[in-house]
Amino acid sequence: MAYKDITVEKKRAVAWITLNKPQVRNALGKQTLSELLAALDDISEIPEIAVLVIKGAGGTFCSGMDLTEISGPTGPGAQEFTKLADRVFLGIEKCKKITIAMVEGYCMAGGFEIALGCDFIVVAENCKIGDGHINLPGFVPNGGSSVRLPRLIGRQKAKQILLTGDLISGREAAQIGIAAFAVPSEQLAIKVTELAEKIAAKSPVGLQYMKMLVDSSGDASLEAGLALERTAVKFLSTTKDAREAMAALKEKRKPHFTGE
Repeated sequence: MAYKDITVEKKRAVAWITLNKPQVRNALGKQTLSELLAALDDISEIPEIAVLVIKGAGGTFCSGMDLTEISGPTGPGAQEFTKLADRVFLGIEKCKKITIAMVEGYCMAGGFEIALGCDFIVVAENCKIGDGHINLPGFVPNGGSSVRLPRLIGRQKAKQILLTGDLISGREAAQIGIAAFAVPSEQLAIKVTELAEKIAAKSPVGLQYMKMLVDSSGDASLEAGLALERTAVKFLSTTKDAREAMAALKEKRKPHFTGE
């Protein structure tokens, strides 16, 4: 697929999606969302890709939905637009790859919901990040901020962010658990690349199952979680990556994983 609103680059085991509408702070229009969905589907089917990084062009992540395309939350086309956005947000959260949001500049509303769906959020210390829906025509999120944020940082802090509509700094986002890392803006790309490459050196299939185990742990009993672990171990022991890991260990070399 030829992309207009995003760019997609694949570097060995890491794929990079860039929201590429800097003139509107990478606001999410219907075209952008459709392209994101197509890119997610494409990247999910490439076994050797282990990590997906999502970032924005022009020094900012994403300012949310492109309100020029819809006339309010109940206006013409709003329902179709929302359904498409929901598919993107859920697609990011359920992506088989390890996902990293690289956040600089502004990250709010739909942009914040993209970031919350990722496995890691890495921010520039001076970025402005938060929900902001309470300040917008819709007043409440429709892409999951009110669900995901309390689970991530607790109800009190989530209410502070959601009810005030304030954007916080990247430094504070890391302090309260929204972001995994906060670094000076000039070091952001370096930090994200280091993290992505470190993770991408692992077995893609191993990463997929580790992510699944962690994501399912909140909804499972201890007994069910342990049973799922044992099932995963049994399956992973049959994979090509497992055999390669054992061979590399014996031969004292780095493994070459294929995600199979």
